[in-house]
Amino acid sequence: MMGTPWYTVLSNEYYREAFDYTGAFITEREKLIKDGIHGREDKDGKMLEKDIRRKCEQSDLVNVLLNIACVPDNVVQEITNFKPGW
Repeated sequence: MMGTPWYTVLSNEYYREAFDYTGAFITEREKLIKDGIHGREDKDGKMLEKDIRRKCEQSDLVNVLLNIACVPDNVVQEITNFKPGW
């Protein structure tokens, strides 16, 4: 990791599995993401778009939280108007 400014923990397969992360590069990844909620289906038997987005957002949140964890405390303390978008 040293000397590599763009290293991401999730590039390591061990950590991807440990954090249950399924990357956006995986085709139909919503079928692999297990969140304990069964996806509803439309009349054609396809998962509803709303459920697909929810599953993908949950997986993407892992990446967001890992990035936020790297922000120094003094930078975070200067944030005054933080309003989560989700």
